Amino acid sequence: MMQIIPVLDLSKGQVVHAKKGNRKHYRPIQSSLCSSSHPAEIVRGYLELYPFRTLYVADLDAIEQRGDNRSTIQALCLEHPELEIWLDSGLSLVSHYLENQSTCSLRIVLSTESANSAFALASLMTGYPGHPFILSVDYRAGGILGTPKIMQSKDLWPLDVIILNLDQVGTNNGVAFPHELGTENLFDQYNIYYGGGINSPADLMRLKTLGAAGALLATALHEQAINSEDLLSFCQ
Repeated sequence: MMQIIPVLDLSKGQVVHAKKGNRKHYRPIQSSLCSSSHPAEIVRGYLELYPFRTLYVADLDAIEQRGDNRSTIQALCLEHPELEIWLDSGLSLVSHYLENQSTCSLRIVLSTESANSAFALASLMTGYPGHPFILSVDYRAGGILGTPKIMQSKDLWPLDVIILNLDQVGTNNGVAFPHELGTENLFDQYNIYYGGGINSPADLMRLKTLGAAGALLATALHEQAINSEDLLSFCQ
């Protein structure tokens, strides 16, 4: 069964609408699920839509090293200890979260965007050998963000890998899996989770047919391009 994971993009304590990775243009989310862009309200809206087990959170301020949303993330952990949170907050806060984890099930996402070398990613995974890290391969404008050498170091990858097509994020343009990544080998060797442009149950079915382990959704949920009935039908 393919897992559906809702996404929370955080900036300055609010949930913002991510679109094509152009963060300076991100604005507070306008959602059909609730009337607020407050993270707690958005998460409640997600859970009223469907009893998701996992939440993906991107702390955009931490990723850009312009502050962080630690207090907001801590509050979400306290309110929803039943959720597994996949957190991308760049690399500088990895030690903080792993050494102060007490209120929720937290899995750290290591993104190629934040890493300047494959060695930096490998060092973190070696330093915390018991943690189930997730790798996010961030793809934009025909190439991998961060060091391209990560594609030559697949023996260092964890089992769970996100393919994030930033050109498609927030566009509702449909699935566009970067074929340059070598899809056949990736799906055979790793649990692949795709994010970017998903806008219909047909997109979810296409990913499932490809062999994806999961899909990351935000815009499609906020605009109800994929609704409760779709989720119930797809996930059963």
